[in-house]
Amino acid sequence: MALATGCAQTSVAPSEDHVKSTGVSLASRSGDRAAKPKGACSVELYGDSILHGGYLGDRRLDESPAAALRRMRPRYRVIDHSVSGETASARSAAFASEARSSRIVVIQHGLNDAMQNLPLEPALRSMVTQTRAEGRDVVLTGLSQTLAGADVRARGDATVRRLAGDLAVPFADWGSVPMRRGEMADILHPSQIYSTRLVERLVKVLDHLAPECV
Repeated sequence: MALATGCAQTSVAPSEDHVKSTGVSLASRSGDRAAKPKGACSVELYGDSILHGGYLGDRRLDESPAAALRRMRPRYRVIDHSVSGETASARSAAFASEARSSRIVVIQHGLNDAMQNLPLEPALRSMVTQTRAEGRDVVLTGLSQTLAGADVRARGDATVRRLAGDLAVPFADWGSVPMRRGEMADILHPSQIYSTRLVERLVKVLDHLAPECV
């Protein structure tokens, strides 16, 4: 079975907050690319289709994880950089040159890298190192459950978990979030109810990191 079904990288319209951040990015090209964190309650999301809320190719959940986070924690300014089909290897190549302004950066990558046998650990490590060098907090998420390729998913999840432990990075353990077979939109992607449950787990980590934003 081709595990990559529904995971092809797609070009997506940026969220409203992402549009704002793009303007900041373009304006800052001649200056400091990594603006100091602004505001206690601000977060930027990097990840693949799971964090984007994508499934079955170009479809998207009615409430994306970014939208769910805004609903659950309205104090947060949320900038969504997630792209369906993206790998940590691809994102890390440009990560250091991208402008960010938020206090917290969430990184959710791993399944696409594991499926393609790409070097996941060094890619994530470089993004964590860059985020910290910019004076920001960083959170890594584990890999959500799938209906196929359990060994591949487990391998990627173990890599992220190990790196989070080695670097003392707050870890949102998505692999331990309960999932029933009927809660998947396809073999790899969560349906709305499961996706919301994953965001709830992420929110617990954010609440510990920034209790003033609850």
